[in-house]
Amino acid sequence: MKSAPHILFLNEFFHPDICASAVVAADHLPKIATRRPDWNFTILTGNRAWDDPAKRYPATDAYYGVNIIRVPRPAVSRKSLLWRGLGFAAFERAALRAAARLGRIDLMVGTTAPPQGGRIAAKIAARAKCPYIYKVLDLYPDTAATLGKVRRGSLIYKRWLAVDTKVMKGAAAAVSISTPITQRIARTRRIDPALLHTIHDGYDPARLTLSGPNHFAAEHNPGKAFVVQYAGNMGLSHPFETILAVARLLSAEGGIQFQFIGDGPQRAGLRERLPPIARLIDYQPADRLGEVLAAADVCLISQHDAMFDQAMPYKIYAILAAGKPVFFVGSAHAEIAEWITQFKIGWIVPHGRPEQLVEAIRGVMHDSIARDSMSQAARRLFAERFDSFRAADAWVSLIARHITP
Repeated sequence: MKSAPHILFLNEFFHPDICASAVVAADHLPKIATRRPDWNFTILTGNRAWDDPAKRYPATDAYYGVNIIRVPRPAVSRKSLLWRGLGFAAFERAALRAAARLGRIDLMVGTTAPPQGGRIAAKIAARAKCPYIYKVLDLYPDTAATLGKVRRGSLIYKRWLAVDTKVMKGAAAAVSISTPITQRIARTRRIDPALLHTIHDGYDPARLTLSGPNHFAAEHNPGKAFVVQYAGNMGLSHPFETILAVARLLSAEGGIQFQFIGDGPQRAGLRERLPPIARLIDYQPADRLGEVLAAADVCLISQHDAMFDQAMPYKIYAILAAGKPVFFVGSAHAEIAEWITQFKIGWIVPHGRPEQLVEAIRGVMHDSIARDSMSQAARRLFAERFDSFRAADAWVSLIARHITP
């Protein structure tokens, strides 16, 4: 009797981590495993917590039908590109050793967490003599160049791009999480269109269910002000200048509160520039996200203009599931901007135009009918396109086509 196919995933972080790539993997993999109980699933990940490198997780574990193998990952500063690179290299060596001990692998799936995850997947697949799928979360080296970490056109950039392109061309399939990213890959890598797929990550709305009073709202907004909320990563790809300017312009008005919730390289600078009507709040546990979003009247997403076809802010899906109006500060070419325009779920504001965002906030603050219309449209869009069960089904279909017979 033939044994069950073994699918190996590679992602630098996994449950119980709270970073986006870990949350997505922990959402999708159990759903895929439930749909295909005749397949065996393993995820190869790091042993240190994303938000607290001093915290280490067990070397082996299981999570709703998914076997977890965690390999040593050094605690390195996220601020230093050199030290991050050394950390990525150490993770790669440990991952290759661990994969070699797993025996039969029928399909390998690697992601850009870490950035060279596709290359690691290709190496593991070559040893196992199986195909691999390359999932692009953030497109490298493009994002590194956009954020000034490497110089576009430099030797490092050209070599990185050449390696990434080779890995994509060698994959059984290359999957990105947004249409503009897929289009950029096709344009800049000249990949066979038959290899390219777009599968939006989506979200599981059950994770937002409130089982009792909203303690987060009671703690952070006891006066029941109108809440304009930014929740998530405070990385370099999410500029805050326009949002902070808006908060300063609205400081003289009563009954409004800005909430900045999360962590990242920009948190310290953000703390120094907060106006009186703003609160800086720590990252909240994943099981409190329902409370966090329920406490918001409108939600903010900010993205570097040039990143529109290089990354997708994962927070959009939970915002839609919660039925919150979306205020997007970024490029009109972004996929989120397209959704806002087509489905009338919020506003698009360019960076450097705070007066437009002030007008938009004032408009919805004093027009509950418009706010409710945006909320209902957001929920409809989510239900039609972005429940993560749809993503899981798409992945099941894709995996089934590429498992080694």
